[in-house]
Amino acid sequence: MKGDMVLADEMARKCKRILDDKKAVSSVIMDVRALSPFFDYFIIALANSHVHCKSMARELEKFLIKSGYRERGKPDYNSGWIVLDFNDIVVHVFTQEMNEYYQLEKLWSDADYLT
Repeated sequence: MKGDMVLADEMARKCKRILDDKKAVSSVIMDVRALSPFFDYFIIALANSHVHCKSMARELEKFLIKSGYRERGKPDYNSGWIVLDFNDIVVHVFTQEMNEYYQLEKLWSDADYLT
């Protein structure tokens, strides 16, 4: 079990690096294990447009699938809020406007942040 946590921790960091390499406006990893029994990490990344959102989300989806992660559901790529659900890791790719409206970081403010 602990080995799985280390793997998820490392994978979350790799995901953040991919998003940063794709020029995310900002990105954070939130450790929500103490707050949710359904997933371990939230990754929140901001894009500067819908096209940028799609590009980042598609790149990350390909990487996670290639790495052996199974996706729950299919993301809506026509939205300003694209959610990639890979069980332990859930990635939220937002336009800045959608992030300002929903403010997930405030909703999950009790979470710890990984660096």
